[in-house]
Amino acid sequence: MQELLERLASGVLGGPDDLMGIGDCLNLLDEIECAGNLPEASSQSIGQLKQLFNRVILGECTSLESEWASIRTLIDRVCLLSGDLGPGDEAGPNGAVDHGALVVCQSELGEVGFEGASEEDADWRAIQDLLAEKPATNSESGLSGSFNAELNVAGPMENDAASADCHLAPQAELQDPGLIRDFLEEAHEHLASIELSILSLEEDPGNGEAINAVFRPFHSVKGVAGFLNLTDIHGLSHEVENLLDDARSGRLAITNDIIDLILQSVDLLKVLLGHLSTAVNENQPIVSSASVVSSFVAQIRSRRDNESCLVAPSMKRVGEILVERGVLDPQEAEDVAAKSQAAGTKIGEALVQEGLTSVREVSSALREQRTAKENASSVRIDTQKLESLVDMVGELVIAQSMVLQNPHLQSIKDQKYQKDSVQLRRITNELQRISMSMRMVPIKSTFQKMIRLVRDLCKKSGKEAILEMRGEETEIDRNMVEEIYEPLVHMIRNSIDHGIEPPEERARAGKDPVGRVLIAAEQKGGNILIDIKDDGRGIDVERVRAKAMERGIIAPDEAMDHRAVCELIFHPGFSTKETITDVSGRGVGMDVVKKSVEALKGKIEIINTPGRGTHFQFKLPLTTAIIDGMIIHVGTERYVVPTISLKESFRPGQDAYSTVHGLGETIMVRETLMPLLRLHEILGVEPRHREPWEGILLVVSEDGKSYCFLADEIIGRQEVVIKSLGSSLKRVAGVSGGAILGDGRVALILDVKGIVSRYEGSVQ
Repeated sequence: MQELLERLASGVLGGPDDLMGIGDCLNLLDEIECAGNLPEASSQSIGQLKQLFNRVILGECTSLESEWASIRTLIDRVCLLSGDLGPGDEAGPNGAVDHGALVVCQSELGEVGFEGASEEDADWRAIQDLLAEKPATNSESGLSGSFNAELNVAGPMENDAASADCHLAPQAELQDPGLIRDFLEEAHEHLASIELSILSLEEDPGNGEAINAVFRPFHSVKGVAGFLNLTDIHGLSHEVENLLDDARSGRLAITNDIIDLILQSVDLLKVLLGHLSTAVNENQPIVSSASVVSSFVAQIRSRRDNESCLVAPSMKRVGEILVERGVLDPQEAEDVAAKSQAAGTKIGEALVQEGLTSVREVSSALREQRTAKENASSVRIDTQKLESLVDMVGELVIAQSMVLQNPHLQSIKDQKYQKDSVQLRRITNELQRISMSMRMVPIKSTFQKMIRLVRDLCKKSGKEAILEMRGEETEIDRNMVEEIYEPLVHMIRNSIDHGIEPPEERARAGKDPVGRVLIAAEQKGGNILIDIKDDGRGIDVERVRAKAMERGIIAPDEAMDHRAVCELIFHPGFSTKETITDVSGRGVGMDVVKKSVEALKGKIEIINTPGRGTHFQFKLPLTTAIIDGMIIHVGTERYVVPTISLKESFRPGQDAYSTVHGLGETIMVRETLMPLLRLHEILGVEPRHREPWEGILLVVSEDGKSYCFLADEIIGRQEVVIKSLGSSLKRVAGVSGGAILGDGRVALILDVKGIVSRYEGSVQ
C-alpha cells in the first residue's frame, strides 16, 4: 500500500492535457482501492478523483482551472489520509509513522543569504534580519514584532494563468489546529531532509536520485499545505517543485545559483511555518504573506525561464561510441549491454572481462562521453529562422551541383581540384542532412492525443477498448505533424465504431471483451510508416460491394479483387452504416483521410482480415521539403516521378502490347493487363520513341490499380528540393511542383494521381 501511495504522491501531472499522467493516476487509484483497508474518507476522495478525471478526459468541465485544482488537492488528501510516507519514513506499530530524528543545525550547513534578492526590497531585508537571529525550533512559535509588521501584508497575489495551482489567495481561518500542528512537525522534518540532500546534490548536480530526494519533501509539503488551504506555503512549494521537476526531466541543469535558490526557498518556508505556528498557538486567523511569497515565486519563474533555454541533450552511450570507432561490432555491443543490464554491472567492465576491448579503449570512450556532456547544449530558435536556414541549404546544394557540373570545370584534370570537389560535396551533403533533421520532431505528442479520443468514443458507443502505441519517438517533419492529426482521428474513430465489436459480441467470437487498437510509427528508408490496426470484425467485403452497387459506384457484373473492394470505402460519401450517430455514419471521413495523405505526397494501404481486424498503413515521405524521385526523359524534357508511387521499370516485348476495347492500349505484365499511358501525349512533348518496346515503361500504383507510363529514358534516381510553381500554375493537373537540377534547368515533378485521373476521365 505504502509503495502505491508513494508512487501516487511522487507522480507529477503536467496538467489537464497530460493524458498519460492521468491514465497512470487512474491505474494507481484502482490498485490502491484493491489493496483494501482504506479509511472511508480516502475511499470517498478516490471516487471523487475518478469522477473529476473522467470529466477532464471527456471535456465536460465547466471550469477546468478550478476542477484541476480540486484534483491536485484530492490526490494530496488521499496520500495524507491513507498514510503518506515521506522519504526515509518507516511505518511503525499500528500504522503510525515514525519520522525519526532528522535534526540539523544551521551552523553545520553554513550561513545562507538571499543574494538573489534586491537590496531595496524591504520584505527580503526583513527575512534576512529574522534569519540572522536564532533559528526557531519546532517548539518555538514567536516571531519578532518588526518582522510581523513587514510580513503581514494582506491581499491576494495576482492570478497567474500559467499556474493556477500557485494562485496565492488570502489565508483561510484555521480549520483543525490538531492537523496544523502535525503538519508543522512533519514540514520541519521535511525541510531538514531537504537541507541534508542538498549537500549530495551540490557534490553531484547530475545525480537523478539526489534531485528526487530534494523533490519528494517539497511535494509532500505542497500536498498537505494544499489540503489544509495554506495557500502561501502551497504556492511556494509548488513553484520550487516545478523547478525541480524541470531538473528531473532534463529541461534545466542544476547549477550553484539553482541550489542557492532552493536553499532560499527552504529559509522562506521556515519563516512561513514559524508564522503559522504563532497563529495556531495564539488561536489567531492565518494572515497572508502574499507579497513576500509572490516576489520569490516571480524570482523562481524568471530563473526557470532563463535557465531552461540550456538543457543537457541525451548523451551517446559507451557502447555506441565504441561501435562508431570500429572497436566493437553492433551486435556484440547489444548482447553485452543486455547481459550487463541483467547482471547490474557496467557495460565497460563487461566488455573488458569478455576480452572484446581494452581498458584504454573504454577509458577513452568514457572521456569522450564526459567531454560531450560538459560541452553540449541546445538553444531555442525561432521557427522562421530555421525554415530560412533549410531553404538556404537547399539553394546551396543546387548551386553546388550547378558549379560542379559546369562543363569548363569538369574538363579540369588537376588532382587537388578533384579532391577539393569531393570534400565540398561531402560537407554540403552533411550540412543538408543536419539541416533537414532540425525540422524533425517526435510524433509522440500527436499519438498521445488519441488516448482521450479512445476513452471518449468507448464511453459513447458502450464498447471497451485500449489504445497501444509504438514508435512514439519516431521523428516526422514538423510541418506534417498538424496535417496528419485529423486523418489519424478519423482512423481511430472508424476503428472503434466500425471495427471493434461490443463486449458481448467479442465474447461470443472467443475474443477478449476488451478490444485493442494499435497505432505505430517507424522510419523505413526515406519514408515514415504509420500503422493503425484493430482486432475487430474487419471490413465486410460483401456488404461494401453491395453498398457500392446500390449507390452506382460499381456495376453489378464488375470484377474486383478483395483489395479493390476495400478501397471503395475511400469513395466520397461512402458508408455502410444504416444509422447516423455522433461518431460516424455520414459517409465523410475516409475520403478526407485519403485526400490529406495524398496532399502530403503519401499513400494509404488496407490489409483486411475478416473477423480478425483491419490494418491501415500510411506511407509518407520523410519530409515535404525534399522528394526522392526518378529522373526521366520524355523527348528533350526531364521530369521527376516520385519513387513512393513507383513499383518497377522495364522494357516490354512487342508481344506484350495490345489494345482492349474500353481500355485502349494495354501492356501484359506477368499475366496482368495494365493500361498504357503515353506521357508525351499528356505532357504535350515530342518523344524520341513512340513504340513501347523502344522506350521504357514505369509501373505506378494508384487506388489499388497499376498503370504503365511510357517514357524515353531513365536518367537516374535523385533526391530533389521541391519548389513551388506559384499560384498561377498551382492547379495544373499532372504536375505537383518543380525541381532545379544540377545543370540549373528546371524539371517538373509529376503528380501520378493527377495523370491517372486524367486518363480515367478520358476513358470514361
